[in-house]
Amino acid sequence: MSSEYDMPEGILGISLAFEGIKDAATIMNGPTGCKSYPAWLSEHAYPCRDKECYTNVPFKYYRRFFFTQPRVPCTYMDSDDYIMGTREKLDEVFEDVTALKPNLIGLINSPGASLIGETLTLKAEKGVVVRIESPQPSIPLGIGFQDTMIKILETLSPKKQKKRKGVNLVGITIWDLGWEDTIDDLKDILNSCGIKVNTVIGAGCTVSELRSSGNAELNVIVHRDMGEKIAKWYERELYVPFVESKLGAPIGFDALEDWILQICGKLNVNPSKAMKRIREKRERVATVLLSLYTVHKPTVGHTFSVVAQGSVAYPVMSFLYDYLGLLPVAVNTGTDRSFDDEIKKFVKENELDVSDDVSETPAVVMIGDGVSVASAEYRGLVRGGFDTARRGRTIVCIEERPLLGLGGTMRLLDGVMNIVRRMD
Repeated sequence: MSSEYDMPEGILGISLAFEGIKDAATIMNGPTGCKSYPAWLSEHAYPCRDKECYTNVPFKYYRRFFFTQPRVPCTYMDSDDYIMGTREKLDEVFEDVTALKPNLIGLINSPGASLIGETLTLKAEKGVVVRIESPQPSIPLGIGFQDTMIKILETLSPKKQKKRKGVNLVGITIWDLGWEDTIDDLKDILNSCGIKVNTVIGAGCTVSELRSSGNAELNVIVHRDMGEKIAKWYERELYVPFVESKLGAPIGFDALEDWILQICGKLNVNPSKAMKRIREKRERVATVLLSLYTVHKPTVGHTFSVVAQGSVAYPVMSFLYDYLGLLPVAVNTGTDRSFDDEIKKFVKENELDVSDDVSETPAVVMIGDGVSVASAEYRGLVRGGFDTARRGRTIVCIEERPLLGLGGTMRLLDGVMNIVRRMD
């Protein structure tokens, strides 16, 4: 029987939309259990905010509503609140958060609070407030993120611009492992073509940047499942066109090249400098592959499994199969169906036998979130793994570790080839 990958759901995506904005804050109206993980994730994924309210000092937040966590305070609903309501607590926590002077506040009803009819009405409202009254918990992470980001944009009302220049990146979130390094990597390779990235919608941007985000001449989708609805909103409301690679997120040489060519073609820009950089990396990898063959450690024929969102699973699967000769034996994208057709077509055309039960299918390498990888390694199901998503294993990492782009591609190759190299 196939096991379904436990992908995070929509309620976390809602939180990510607010927490990915540099000068925003989030309030959860609900019990502490609904806020603990989103608060932990935000604190660890995005600790380097530049305002006083984001200082990561636990003792400073050892007080009501925050529970030592600097992010996502909550009303900690208990038995009496389910009868009397949380209006008084909500006003108090709102006052505490506004004192920190964020430029936008997100108010989220937890599923339980929504179920009993709690409303997010405030006695005295200050600043820009976006409410999520009735969140849908059992929807994919990407839908929760995108629907909330669109609501934020509708509240901020970015204006149509006549003079436009540069691009916005759409579909990156702080859920992505190494999201800041990924942004730097993608910016760097686009800059080599003379293309400037204005704003990354929902990952490290500011409220001011979102308000002016209609000044881009193009929106570039990075992850379809996290950005397509947002890009279509920009096209519909602000007449900003968008582009994406049909090969998925820019990881792997072919997907990265196609992503760049799509952007440069839309902007009528010469991609030769970026292509040259990719070609140089290809030559470097070819030398390493040759050395593996020399010592009888080829990658061909070794197996791998992938548990990730579709926009990552598809390019990783095709890249490792076409480029290294590895065989995919299990692929699961959880609740995300954005690349199902492409994955099924690839499996059929190459006559592969691929299961969706990654938790019970042995392989040499697993590519996925750290929890899945750690579990598989502990049970002896795989020989090693490569982390792609935020629930990563606790690894001290000083150097840049992008997931996507040219650096992400080389990191993936390093990880996979070293696991194969260690095989007996």
